[in-house]
Amino acid sequence: MSHTHSIEKTTLVILLGIVYLALSACATSMKAPEIRTPGTVVDDAFIQQRAAKLLKEELHHEKDERIRVTVYKGIVLLTGQITTEERKLTATEVVENIEHVRAVQNELTTDDFRGVVERARDSYLASTVRAKLLTAEDVDFDKFNIVIDRGNAYLMGYATVEEADRATEIIRNVRGVKAVIKVMEYVEQN
Repeated sequence: MSHTHSIEKTTLVILLGIVYLALSACATSMKAPEIRTPGTVVDDAFIQQRAAKLLKEELHHEKDERIRVTVYKGIVLLTGQITTEERKLTATEVVENIEHVRAVQNELTTDDFRGVVERARDSYLASTVRAKLLTAEDVDFDKFNIVIDRGNAYLMGYATVEEADRATEIIRNVRGVKAVIKVMEYVEQN
């Protein structure tokens, strides 16, 4: 095969890929306009960064604390460990005052400190759950975000009640998941 023919073939494959991505984007936007817009994604990233920074400044993390901030459409989920109930309440107050925050779900625990092994187990479980949802034919993975902490699966997103229930059922059947906690905003069905 000549060098010119190889370049033409590569160019054609790239162009077909671009057309496929463009058509996929159009189809996705037509069938699911409720998925986060680019502006919402930027707002969520801002909230997440701002919350992490303010929590460090206000709480001066103690040795046995680990706070994870996850945001989906302005809804903030706090998971991890904190040393006292008072500090947990302070964390909620700090995050509630950030611009564009619509709600805070504080799931911080004052339980014993968790080491690297336990957190790695949660990371592995999160990967397994995401893979199950991604490969499920009847679940739109783009509508959800999954956070695993201490074996509890937090399902965040914007979907219909039926879609959230289906995702919950899939997650519930993953070995190692203790409970599924929904931190959802539901789409109104017409």
